[in-house]
Amino acid sequence: MIQHIKRLSEPKTILFIGVIYTLLITGFFLLPTTKITLINISYLDKLAHVLIHWAFCFIWLWYFFLNDKCHISVKIVFVTLLMCFFYGILIEVSQHCFTATRKFDLYDIVANGIGSLMGLLFFQIVKYKINH
Repeated sequence: MIQHIKRLSEPKTILFIGVIYTLLITGFFLLPTTKITLINISYLDKLAHVLIHWAFCFIWLWYFFLNDKCHISVKIVFVTLLMCFFYGILIEVSQHCFTATRKFDLYDIVANGIGSLMGLLFFQIVKYKINH
């Protein structure tokens, strides 16, 4: 069991998970809304954006942390956070430009940013627990 956990914690594995997750959420965000089951709860869309970007930011921070032998610089954290934020903007612009059933939503960008910050906070908590 420990051997499987160690394998899952290798940078190559986390990189693979990060790339697959990024591709999956990109595809999901660019699907026409007619292909997605819509539940008519006003905040559910924003909650989904928060949770998706929470995981997105955490996965990439975790990869960079493990790739540098359990160390991460403030610069890498900042760049990763910026990349997650600009990815969210790029997705919103792409939805507007390349899909007929989705539109640009500034509140989705805000939700993405909140999710990324939550991913950073969760990463800091996990990193603290590991280092102490």
